[in-house]
Amino acid sequence: MHVSRKSDVLAVPVSLPIILFMLLCAPVLADNQKGIIIRHANGLIVNGVYRVDAEIDYQLSEEATQALLHGVSLQMDIEFQVKMKRPWLWNKMIKESVLSYRLEHHPLSGNFLVTNLATGERDQFQNLAGALENLGKISNYPLVTEDRLQPDKNYLVEIRARLNKQALPAPLRPLAYLSSRWHVASPGYEWMMQ
Repeated sequence: MHVSRKSDVLAVPVSLPIILFMLLCAPVLADNQKGIIIRHANGLIVNGVYRVDAEIDYQLSEEATQALLHGVSLQMDIEFQVKMKRPWLWNKMIKESVLSYRLEHHPLSGNFLVTNLATGERDQFQNLAGALENLGKISNYPLVTEDRLQPDKNYLVEIRARLNKQALPAPLRPLAYLSSRWHVASPGYEWMMQ
């Protein structure tokens, strides 16, 4: 006589895509320390042009660092906005500008390259720390000409820096958009134009 016995363990069907989604979206405590911090930014009008200096601290997540070390180039965008302050309405946008850099690693030489995508200027570094330090120094960036500014108005300047996920290779983009580990961005940093 054969006796059938129910298992004491309750079997619950779970879909593999749901498990993967939960793993990708789970916050990782170690990566909470990573990101971009704008340490300092200001500007000055020189020869009719408002020029910006900034110091930015880049800390890549482990995933972004590993991708870089395996030949994936990363594009860092520094976004600027100049707004006219208005008391009753939202601030009026005067100028938006993006300064983009490409960060690359060449596995054969072990060097890191930082390329200004607007000018094509390229700097080479022996380690990632040196490349990120160079990437974080913005000096004398021409943001807006004085003729676009009214002398009796107040202006606010805002700067943000971020990893451009859209510039990643196509197979990597979905993972970068879904995972908080790929969110490498700074909060906005504002100051009043003098």
